[in-house]
Amino acid sequence: MRTTPMAAVAAAAVLVLGGCGAGGDGGAGSSSSSAAKAGFDRDAVDGDLRKALASAALDHGQGFTTAERGGRKSPDSVDWYGTVKTPDADKALSEIGASLERTGWKPDRERSKPDMLVYRKSDWSLIASGIAGKELQNAPEGSSMLSVTASRLGG
Repeated sequence: MRTTPMAAVAAAAVLVLGGCGAGGDGGAGSSSSSAAKAGFDRDAVDGDLRKALASAALDHGQGFTTAERGGRKSPDSVDWYGTVKTPDADKALSEIGASLERTGWKPDRERSKPDMLVYRKSDWSLIASGIAGKELQNAPEGSSMLSVTASRLGG
């Protein structure tokens, strides 16, 4: 059975994040309300992600997001993925990581790898990763995929 690239990224995210995330429906649960009280909610995470992409010379609007379905934003996740020229991928991933650290994200050096960076801020966990195009089924030649996925964990 062949695994799709996004399925592989999602599986890696679940493994690193330790599950499918807490907070479920984003209702009045304690993790959602405590994060909102602290001023660090989905919109703040999205803002940090947009800054990180811009610092890596990537346009948020030129990628794809799966954190919005039917025009409704998921309160407990923010993500983006897009393709870049392979020679630029490592530099972009590094710049994304540096920008995240400037906005207060703390790196998890034990879980991070050269092609996958793991961060935590408040009750959110974020994974930024790169996959070489030659490992992807339909990627344009000479390109790699970058993916950034943030999920709210249970406080």
